[in-house]
Amino acid sequence: MLDLLVRRWHLKLLALGLAFAVWVAVTGEGRGLTDLRVPIEVLLSDGVTLQGAPPTTVTVRLRGPEPLLRRVDPYDLDVRVDLRDAGSGERTVQLTPRNISGVPRDLEVAMIDPDHVRVAIARKTRREVPVIPSLVGKPPRGYAVYRAVARPDDLVVEGPETKLAAAARLRTDPIHVDERREPFTVRVGAIAESSDLKVVDARPLDVTVDIDIAPVEATIERIPVVVAGDGAAAAPPFVAVRVAAPPDVLRRVRAGHIRAVVDLGASGPAATRAVPVRVDFPGLDDGDRAMISVKAVSPRTVDLKSSPARSQR
Repeated sequence: MLDLLVRRWHLKLLALGLAFAVWVAVTGEGRGLTDLRVPIEVLLSDGVTLQGAPPTTVTVRLRGPEPLLRRVDPYDLDVRVDLRDAGSGERTVQLTPRNISGVPRDLEVAMIDPDHVRVAIARKTRREVPVIPSLVGKPPRGYAVYRAVARPDDLVVEGPETKLAAAARLRTDPIHVDERREPFTVRVGAIAESSDLKVVDARPLDVTVDIDIAPVEATIERIPVVVAGDGAAAAPPFVAVRVAAPPDVLRRVRAGHIRAVVDLGASGPAATRAVPVRVDFPGLDDGDRAMISVKAVSPRTVDLKSSPARSQR
């Protein structure tokens, strides 16, 4: 038996060496490592959302045969973090190979960096938030922007309850008014001030910008003071109002289009001094009214005195 084992021993040793070399070539030199940036998908229940800026990707290192590694597409992989049973608050989730989906057979996950993610979960809510147009630039010399109106003037926004409660406005995409000499309307998008908030309103958003010739000023004398109360008189009974508007609009303004108003409560004192005067424009349409600004009222305040009929009650 021993003779059979040692017979032609050099050939047997050579065959064993060749077999070992083939094994090394297949299982050793043909294996490698590759690092891929893989997106994180966080699964949540319907009533909550993420707050803050959690990591959006992690580095996943795969080990296996190099031909197979070269065929791996990082978009086929996914890091899934299932928090559908989690309530509000901060959570730290340890990542393991079980969180990685889409890894081909014969490849193994050698490393995840970072190996944990920290997220903040908050109650999700919705409400309407006002839209403020964002104007960029200035019209040519001799022209002016009088107003910018968004329609609709508010949109539905969704996000964490605390963030949404503090949201005061939405900004539009930039609206350029350079070289504009007349009114125009443009369709834009709306942007929340916080990245945690999302505009979910599907309605289109249009902004109308009123541009006209730069305003000129004029003073309209002897505007009667109307007392919004019972049995009181203003002293003096008339005021002068200085307004600014485009020339075409200003030519249409008459004394009957302007009203000076002071307020007196039903239970106000018999005599009130230095009550401020409010100016309204009941005789103008909305378009003209938007282009008029009050520059001065003279006098700015009036004294109110009860009439004899009121005093005798």
